[in-house]
Amino acid sequence: MMKHFPDRQTVERVRRTYPAGCRIVLDQMEDAQAPPVGTQGTVIGVDDIASIMPAWDNAGSLSVAYGEDRCHKIATEEEAKITLEWYGRHQSKENAKCPRCGKLMDGPTTRHALSRRASITICDEDGMKEALEDAGIMERFPLMQWAAITIPQNGGGAWKG
Repeated sequence: MMKHFPDRQTVERVRRTYPAGCRIVLDQMEDAQAPPVGTQGTVIGVDDIASIMPAWDNAGSLSVAYGEDRCHKIATEEEAKITLEWYGRHQSKENAKCPRCGKLMDGPTTRHALSRRASITICDEDGMKEALEDAGIMERFPLMQWAAITIPQNGGGAWKG
């Protein structure tokens, strides 16, 4: 159990580290209603005692208590793929943003390319790039560099593809 409340500098550091919209992975939480370790979520904010308030992908909202529980931002290609596939299940049906480059995909999402890297629709240009990457003509673009992964972690709010 936490013995004292964190100071203002600590709260601000946690807010900078976990801005609203960034994606996290649960590492440890001792609570009967805690989501399973490895569950991903989107940070809604950080409260005044430095607890991280996420919207877990399994529909829970239990906060990650500062000094008690542990989580980390998406940090691996495998974690990024899980996030992208979660976004793919929630992707807009019309005029979505391409999760790879961030550009608007005009019209129905179904008329654009299906990614070869994750179960999600990407723009036609990025679909062509993935084909060229697989052919060895272009270097593979890491999932960790996709707009849907990098934009929220830069404080741009939750990805709205």
